Amino acid sequence: MKRTVLYTIVLLAALVGSCSKQSDDERLIWSFKTGNVMPTCPTIAPDGTIYIGSHDSYLYSITKDGKLNWRFKTGDYVHGTCALDDKGNIYFGSFDGYVYALDPTGQELWRFKTADKIESSPAIGTDGTLYVSADDNYIYALDSNSGELQWKFQTEGKAASSPAIGADGCIYVGSADHHLYAINSDGTLRWKFKAGDKVLSSPAIDRDGTIYFGSNDGHLYAVDGDGAIKWQFNTGASVFASPSIGPDGTVYIGSMSKYFYALSSKGEEKWKFNTRDWVISSACVGDDGTIYVGSYNHHLYAFSDNGTVLWKFKTNKFVFSSPSISSDGSVLVGSDDGMLYALQADSAGLADSPWPKFSANLTNNACTAADLLPEN
Repeated sequence: MKRTVLYTIVLLAALVGSCSKQSDDERLIWSFKTGNVMPTCPTIAPDGTIYIGSHDSYLYSITKDGKLNWRFKTGDYVHGTCALDDKGNIYFGSFDGYVYALDPTGQELWRFKTADKIESSPAIGTDGTLYVSADDNYIYALDSNSGELQWKFQTEGKAASSPAIGADGCIYVGSADHHLYAINSDGTLRWKFKAGDKVLSSPAIDRDGTIYFGSNDGHLYAVDGDGAIKWQFNTGASVFASPSIGPDGTVYIGSMSKYFYALSSKGEEKWKFNTRDWVISSACVGDDGTIYVGSYNHHLYAFSDNGTVLWKFKTNKFVFSSPSISSDGSVLVGSDDGMLYALQADSAGLADSPWPKFSANLTNNACTAADLLPEN
């Protein structure tokens, strides 16, 4: 009799627990299918419109409820994330070597030809200058109104890292020549820092001007505004992901070691989690402290700020894409299964942080100098 009663109590407790917790599959709000791999980070306009590229060669404009507005065809993969300016115009690159500018209706404003494919994502300065790096070894500065070249800066290797713009207008970008470059807004070199291998990770910039970036040598680096090293942390394998910064200064980074790390602003490990596959996705930090990041094990993870897995969502292929959080409380992420997923998040928006996600903010302008959100 006692065993029967005990079994009944345990069973009821399990049922209550399962009913009180939202299942991971129930988090799916909608999904949108493209024709190929979707490695980019969603860009979100103030009205909720979502822009995202795919390896099917299209850039897509999608409504906040997952319906197609329009799509724009390029000549090859759209691998990098697009950025929005204060007018809502869209800028992005393609493997066809062009930088494209579109208006919010999808009409082409201009295009600029580089000498090789563009893997990176553009950044937009407060004066409207567009910065983009290409596999032809150059960093380009373009007039965002006309597409005219302002200047170009040559590195000694392909520039697949995406530029980030500091509060004083300095542009930080990595290169396959093992260096992180600091470039003045007039195109002259301020300084360069040598890592132990290629720098394909895109930098993140903290409030105090510290620049965080990863390298194929397995380290996450922290350097100050003068290019002096503050610390380095060994993740155990190449770092392609870009760092994200929490409101308390915690730095989040994934690695090819299959671990996702949380580090203090002094470079001390706070916690790590083994996803059992590569972490190339860059984390997104929500306003409630939840951290979202993808893994090559097909999952998007949601972590608490102490490293506990709150939930995870399984897609049908690798999650290379970096997630973003819309103001309606949904987390958006692409997958190599060609789908864009909208999932019910535990956050209402981004954390109050200088760099809470890939390319800094919802419009992905990668600029800390000002709030460059498009007008409603």
